[in-house]
Amino acid sequence: MRVRKKMLLMTAILPLALLAKANNGNNGEKERGKTEPVLYGMVADAVTKKPVQGVTLSITTAAKGQENVKDRKEYVTDAAGQFKVPQMPPGEVVIVLEKKGYKTYKKENVIIKEGVSLKMNLDLTADEDESDVFHPLMRMMDGD
Repeated sequence: MRVRKKMLLMTAILPLALLAKANNGNNGEKERGKTEPVLYGMVADAVTKKPVQGVTLSITTAAKGQENVKDRKEYVTDAAGQFKVPQMPPGEVVIVLEKKGYKTYKKENVIIKEGVSLKMNLDLTADEDESDVFHPLMRMMDGD
């Protein structure tokens, strides 16, 4: 009877142990030998600190010391101002943020390292070009 209980216990535990080993949280990264870098973060308004939706992120990898573009990827922020760039090749990249109503933001010399995720929280400054804005009080201030 004791042998039977041990056998039953082993048949119950063995599949669980194998399942735990197969699903240990590395998602197969050890088998591949490396992980792909990920760039993620949030874009916010520089003054209000509120998330900015619909910002276009252009990420460019260029040859060292040259203007020739090797690879360019574009992503857009979601409703919470967040972005996630999966599978970036390691190396130096340039990030450009663009959205109507905001000044274009350019961040150079961003280093993507192999197997490292990089979190970036970026702020956009509102474009203060009011030359095309009409308001009666502005006309009064100008003396027209």
